[in-house]
Amino acid sequence: MLSLRTGSHALRRPIRAPHSLLTALQPPGLLLRPGAAARFIHVDRLGRGADFGAEAGAGAGAEAEAEAEAGEGDTGKYRAGLFIDKVFPLKMAAFDFRPYIWSRNTEAMKKKVSGLLPEQLPHQFAVCEIEPHKRDGGSIVYFTFTAPGTLDDARQVAGELVSAVNAGLAARDKRSWYEFEPARSLPVRGVPFSEDIVRMLPSKKIKVEFVGPDLMVEQLYHEFREFGLILDIETQPTSNKDTPRWAIVHYSQLRGATRARNCAHGDVVGSTRLLLSYVRENHTNVVLKWFQDHTKFTIPLAAAALIAAIYAIFDPIREFFVENKITHRFDLSQIPILGNMRKAAMRSLLRRDSSFSSSDEVSAWTGLFDQKERLVSILNEPPESFVVVTGPHGSGKTKLVELATQEKRYRVVIDANSLASQHSELEQMTLLARQLGWWPVFNSIISITNAIDLMVTATTGSKAGISATPESQVRRILECLALVLTKIRHSRLEVLNTNEQRKRREARLTQESQVASSSGSSSSSSSSSSSSSSSSSSSNSSGGNVAATYGLSSSHALPPEDIPVIVLENFMDKDLAFSRIIVEWAASVVEAGLAHCIITTNSISGYHEVQRVESNRATSLISLDDSSPMGAITLLQRQLTPEAPALASTPDTLDENALRAQEQLMEEYQRKLDAVSGDQIAYAANILGGRLEDLQLFVQKVKAGESIGAAIEDIIQRSITEIRKHAFANDSEVGQCEHTWSPEQFWYLLTELARHESVEYDRMRNSALFAGNDSALLGLAEAQLITMVYDNDRPSRIRPGRPVFFAAFNRIIDDPGFSSTMAIRMHKAFVGLETAKIRKAEEELALLNVFKASVDSYNTLASNLAIIAASKDISGASGAGDSWWSRNKAKAKDGDLAQMYPEAYIAQATRNVPQANGSSQSWLGWLFGRPSPPPSQTPNASCEQQPNSARPMAVPGVPFQLQGRVRFLLDVIHSSQQKIDKWDEEIKNRTARLAGL
Repeated sequence: MLSLRTGSHALRRPIRAPHSLLTALQPPGLLLRPGAAARFIHVDRLGRGADFGAEAGAGAGAEAEAEAEAGEGDTGKYRAGLFIDKVFPLKMAAFDFRPYIWSRNTEAMKKKVSGLLPEQLPHQFAVCEIEPHKRDGGSIVYFTFTAPGTLDDARQVAGELVSAVNAGLAARDKRSWYEFEPARSLPVRGVPFSEDIVRMLPSKKIKVEFVGPDLMVEQLYHEFREFGLILDIETQPTSNKDTPRWAIVHYSQLRGATRARNCAHGDVVGSTRLLLSYVRENHTNVVLKWFQDHTKFTIPLAAAALIAAIYAIFDPIREFFVENKITHRFDLSQIPILGNMRKAAMRSLLRRDSSFSSSDEVSAWTGLFDQKERLVSILNEPPESFVVVTGPHGSGKTKLVELATQEKRYRVVIDANSLASQHSELEQMTLLARQLGWWPVFNSIISITNAIDLMVTATTGSKAGISATPESQVRRILECLALVLTKIRHSRLEVLNTNEQRKRREARLTQESQVASSSGSSSSSSSSSSSSSSSSSSSNSSGGNVAATYGLSSSHALPPEDIPVIVLENFMDKDLAFSRIIVEWAASVVEAGLAHCIITTNSISGYHEVQRVESNRATSLISLDDSSPMGAITLLQRQLTPEAPALASTPDTLDENALRAQEQLMEEYQRKLDAVSGDQIAYAANILGGRLEDLQLFVQKVKAGESIGAAIEDIIQRSITEIRKHAFANDSEVGQCEHTWSPEQFWYLLTELARHESVEYDRMRNSALFAGNDSALLGLAEAQLITMVYDNDRPSRIRPGRPVFFAAFNRIIDDPGFSSTMAIRMHKAFVGLETAKIRKAEEELALLNVFKASVDSYNTLASNLAIIAASKDISGASGAGDSWWSRNKAKAKDGDLAQMYPEAYIAQATRNVPQANGSSQSWLGWLFGRPSPPPSQTPNASCEQQPNSARPMAVPGVPFQLQGRVRFLLDVIHSSQQKIDKWDEEIKNRTARLAGL
């Protein structure tokens, strides 16, 4: 059915179209039925005869007039449209760039479309408008023509013109790179909707809205089948009351949907107007859908792929930056001019009023240059073990390492103190990466991998093992550094081998020229053959030649300046989470011969940590000490001696005011000179010692205007406060170090150091309070309260942590209240130790049944008179007789009392009873014939019992096999009781002193 419209009104009449027209109109692959092409085209009547400017009016009157005019057989002018498909590429997505490349402007597109139309067509065919639809891949061409006769003839003529255009396109057979078929034309049977909405992209689904009654599926099929193969037609459910009603036509190809959208929009079927629009499709990728449905496998695979991609992409970049950090390849400061300018600028911007210059510091450290030579000699050898540089703060460890490694080409520095100052492990890892040049750093990868691992655990019930931690990142950073060191080593070996081969080649050529000039041609040929053989053998052993050149083995064929040096500064001074990892990695690097490793530390704990990690190799220890007294005096004189004022050379020419000013300058100079006299500086150096930190503080105070005495007093008071805060506080930690000692232990050590200034390490370690355990001493050394002097890589003597601590220790002891309190606590600790010894001996004697055996022997060997005499002696020795033993002695006999209370019996029996001759006698001593020595013969310091030659050889009632052990236990009880008596007396004296304050 052809739709003939005059103006805006349509006239529809069922007519029959020729079968040739249907065949011409049918595009390849489209299914058309005969007689259906007549309703494909929409025709508008423009005018009659030569009067083309008159337009038909609107309404039913205009339609009747148009029908009447058409029926008269006059020639009229008509307007129709056709859609040329496959002219432009389809826009498949929002970021599809093909339409913008091939359809850059409207004029070019119109020119391209007009070039596709045949040049000469009948019926006064003329193109009036070209409307490109580049998004749909085609263009609508509006044309005018003249047709005599009725409207049916006009529709037939329009169809013939469309067929002629289609035939012309088929004859040209022009194909594009984006299409494998030539362009085709289709009649426009509706009113196209021209728009450029960005999000309305072509899709295979067309939504058909009905303005009027709904169409059945059969009607929709016959209406839209000619545009392409239909996959499905979906109609609106009857239960859905939304308006307007709709249906969805799903095409198999995208071109079918674009044809329908441009040709059938606005068509009227019966009394229903059709409005077409694209339906956005949510394309589901089969692979992605499988991944989504099998997350148990896909999530670990995706995480592994992501990590592998990160390794493959970013690891070479990180190696590049780490290598640049070590080699200073792109460091502009390595250029002499720019480096000097940078240093001068930094000095001018960051200038401080420092107390000492670098030369003063170096000259103040005793033995620094000797230790430097030792360290340089170690670094000149192949890497074999760690080098630990230990010493107190300010002893020149960093300066020593800088002087020893200034000739090294590759130097890596890890500042452990800066790392330990960070708040979290993640920040420590980031700072370590920055120190080594490891970039880029993705801190978020740790949280991402942890989240993925958590999701996998929640999904599958087992960990995927892909979670990352700061510890694992630190290992990756160190592995990257080791790989870079390996690359540097190989590159340097290649350079050395190349140079060696070049030198040998030059030597061979020189030798050949000399032989050729001196000998004939025959001898020249023989010498060349021999030299070539020697050169081949030398090239085969180039690595050994390089090793022989530098006196190294083939596995360490690098000159000393090319061996990298790794410096771990301030290691173990503070608690660092990755210290163990760094030391283990450094041990592997040293073992592989890639680099030397130097560790600087204030405490000896770093040295012990290295020994635990590398227990199979000897660790070189370099111990630095404070400056000598003479060095400290020289340094203080250099800093505190004022500069002489500049005076006029000819004072006769000066007036009275100038002379008075010069006299005032000289008086001020003399006053400053007297304030820092030699005796006062010597006194300050004697108190402060050679610790550079204390000397700097002292110089700052004196330069600020304080007197030498006030400055010394302030430093001592600060030291006392520091000692009491760290050593005697009740905190469970001392700084970052675990509190491993008791206040009583430190007080005992303090009194010994205040008395002797240094004590033997072994004597103090094996004393009663320390009991052979060196954890307390190591903790005190780590807290810098004491300093251990090492001899042959083992501690030999103990000194105060700083020289000024000696004066602070004496001040603390001179405090009567504090010293008495700590002495009481220390003596109570001694009493507790000896009481534990007595209790242990009593327990062993009870297990040996000594008490019962002694009582039986006593009953058989002693008479009642001897018992009464012994008991009277004991009661008389007890003073007022109010002791536990004297109160219970009257109630029972000694034998019964010993059986009832054996522990009290043996304790009372071991007490000494003063005799008339000044000696003392215990009951067991009287029983076994073992008198105690007089009190004057008892040592005060050790309180140990002197051996007695009159000791009996057997203890009555005890088996022969146990005689020696019982005598030893009785000696222990007796000796411990004597010590307890002495310390009890000291506690009473100290308590009385505290009461008198």
